[in-house]
This record gives sequence, structure tokens and C-alpha cells, in this order.
Amino acid sequence: MIVIATITRAIPALLCLLTATVSSADNRPPLRPVDEAMQRERVAPNPQRPQMIGANFVRRIFGEDKLYFRLGASYIDPNLKTRSIELKNLSNIAEVAVEPGPQEGEAYAEGILLPGAIIGYNLPWGRGWSVETIVGLPPTLEVKLKGPVADEPLVEEAQGIPTGVEPLGSDAVETKVIPPIVTLVKRFRPERDVRPYAGLGMTYLYSYDTRVTNKLLTEVGHPDVNIENRFGWVAQVGIDYRLTGYWWANLDVKYINVPKVKGTMSRTFIRAPGLPQYEFVEVGDAEFVADMEAFAVHLGIGFTF
Repeated sequence: MIVIATITRAIPALLCLLTATVSSADNRPPLRPVDEAMQRERVAPNPQRPQMIGANFVRRIFGEDKLYFRLGASYIDPNLKTRSIELKNLSNIAEVAVEPGPQEGEAYAEGILLPGAIIGYNLPWGRGWSVETIVGLPPTLEVKLKGPVADEPLVEEAQGIPTGVEPLGSDAVETKVIPPIVTLVKRFRPERDVRPYAGLGMTYLYSYDTRVTNKLLTEVGHPDVNIENRFGWVAQVGIDYRLTGYWWANLDVKYINVPKVKGTMSRTFIRAPGLPQYEFVEVGDAEFVADMEAFAVHLGIGFTF
């Protein structure tokens, strides 16, 4: 009976405390619009902002609306403006059959289509300024020949005796290239859904796994071939189109120029069927100099973190 009486006396006190708590909550001032937005952001992220795995980690490192990328395909159309093709250090036998020095003809390369991505960072200073680069699989550049150097025999006769050597043909050299590109880009009308832009930057032509692909020049052995690595410059124009929210479609065109690229081929031997006294003939060295130009067209879709 004593316990029941104690509980009965405590009930009114508990009701008074509960009423005061509810009344205090009702008398709190309403949240400001900014506070409400912050509370909604804590409860649920912006549904338009990309939320794939790793996106939040990227935003923590670089910040929101800083890093962007456009994944798609790039078509590279190279143009080799031949300055010279020259024979040097000819052997005694080769000098009898061919004159050293410049040779008539030129080199060219065919277009390449490969997947690629543009990655950029919106700079904190200025408005609409960013730094971009393009990444992708290293393209394989196939250098070919045309003109007399490809259509006429390299060594037609020696001291009036036909050598039986056939023309070289079009195949010459194959090489993989890594041309890292960095450009400073200015986007116009950055607040609009359609944003044209222009940029200027630098590149560095780095080649590796270079080999001779000509059957005549590789019949006896494999000549040593080297392509000089050189700096160049890049100009670009493009346009971004907002698909929805933070997602964009992109068309980008780059002009790449690397002047005076030099390639050398040494330890070249060929078989001469018309000269049975020689199993093969050492020719000498060849030097190729050209200005390398290329247009790179990229079409992609991506987003801003």
C-alpha cells in the first residue's frame, strides 16, 4: 500500500515535467532557410551530384565542383611534314651503287581511333579557368613511305651489274608514343548550359618499342632505330553541353605540333640476289627529319565531382 501511494503522488509531477518539455520545444524559433538546407544536406546528399564509389573521396581531396572528366573516344590524325630523308655512313659496296645524301620521297602516318578521357581541374582563381590533360592507351604510330624512296630500288645496280634488290615499298617503322598534354583552358559563359572554350599548352613526344616493319630491311637482320623525344605545343577549342545537373557532353579539338623530329636507322643490311659473291650487303645509316602535326578530336560524356 505504501508503494502504491508513492507512485500515485509522483504521477502529477511527471505530467507537469512532460508538459513543460513539450511547451519548450513548441516555443523554439523556426529554422532559417540556410539551416534547413544544411540539415537536408546532412540527411540526404544532393541527388544530382554523382554518388558512385569513390566520388565522395575525390570531393574531400579536391573539393566540390573542382575535378571533372569526360570519358569517350579520340581520333588522332597525324601529318608528317618531311624535311629530309638522307643516307649516311654508307659502306664501300653501297657507295658504288647509291649516292649518299638526300633521297626523294616522304613519310606519312595513318589516323588512329582509341578510347580516351579528358581530366581537368577548375582553378580557384579567376572564373572559368582550368587545367586539363588527356589520358588513354598509348597509340601505335605506323610510319610509311611514298614517292621514289618507296617505289624505286634502293640499290639498283653495282658497277653496271643489276643487284636484284626490290623497291622498299610503303612499310617503314612502327612505334608506340606517349604524348603527355597539359593545357590551360578558359571557358566562356561558365554559368550557361552551353560553354565554348579555348586553351593553349605543351606536349612532350616520347616514343618506345620502335621497330622496323619493312620486309626487305629485316630479311637479313633487324636494324637499330631511334626516334628523338622532343617538346611541342598544343592549341585547343571545344564546347561543353550540360545534359542534366552535373553531367556534361563534350566535343574537343586539339592541334598538336612537334617540330624537327629526328629518326635514325643504323646497321642496315639487305640481300642482293644479283651479287652471288655477297651473302648480304651492308647499306649504312638513314636519317629522317620531319615536323609532326596532328589533330586530335575527342567526343565524350562525363561529370563534375
